[in-house]
Amino acid sequence: MKTRKEFLNSIQNSKLIVIKIGSARVSGEESKINDFLYDLVGDIRNLRDQGKEVILVSSGAIAQGKKLLEEKRGNIPNGKTTLAEKQAFAAMGQNKLLNLYESFFSRVNIPIAQILFGRKDLNEEKSFTNLKQTFRQLLDWGILPIVNENDSVSTEEINLGDNDILSAIVASIVGADLLLILTGVDGFLKENSKIDLFTEITKETENLATGPSGPGTGGMFTKINAAKLLLPYGIKTGIVNGEKKQAISQFFKTESIGTLVANTNFPHRIPNASEIQTHFFSFPTE
Repeated sequence: MKTRKEFLNSIQNSKLIVIKIGSARVSGEESKINDFLYDLVGDIRNLRDQGKEVILVSSGAIAQGKKLLEEKRGNIPNGKTTLAEKQAFAAMGQNKLLNLYESFFSRVNIPIAQILFGRKDLNEEKSFTNLKQTFRQLLDWGILPIVNENDSVSTEEINLGDNDILSAIVASIVGADLLLILTGVDGFLKENSKIDLFTEITKETENLATGPSGPGTGGMFTKINAAKLLLPYGIKTGIVNGEKKQAISQFFKTESIGTLVANTNFPHRIPNASEIQTHFFSFPTE
């Protein structure tokens, strides 16, 4: 059986990396958000200086939009948020979220671009190819793509676990070597002990995973399922505590950070549009 340490070299050699940021990392106290983003842009600048390519998948538009409305109208009544309200929050918050990223990445001379798409954009091979070519062109230009689902007109994000599954889809589209999912815990915990490595995700593992505990809709269940979806394509997944300083940089330096899901028995390959439709949209939702 392989150990986590045996994967460290392949992690360090990863060329194309997708990093997923959940709603909790970009919502809440402004000082906490700023600390996180300051650390994030430094880590990504470091990765790019090593010649690596990075794509961000970021949730948070709905949370940002809700905050905007609260500032404008005062307290919003508690209770279940309707689909129309969630989509309206996303429409309000998407621009604010991108402006927030722009304000930080501009400090380290990293230009950004926004990509919004949904399941319908993957229905046809032509649309799939166009999307893949857009990612490649931006990366070739040295632009950092920041991806979210088109929440104001689409409903999948609400059901896809705070963009955990979307980040796996993006990783598969671009043929990433590694997906890093930033969360609020140290990794996958079993009986309060962190599991360093999974080479497969069993039903028992899924049953141990928990649901969302913050402003997002994901939780460990969808994170571990995102990793499971990528295993057949030879794409590694790291689940890392985004609240820790330089968590991304440390993941590349030591085998003790976060939980890694990887299996060398699967060769690295890129699925086509049909595979993505059948494979990535048939996962359990709870």
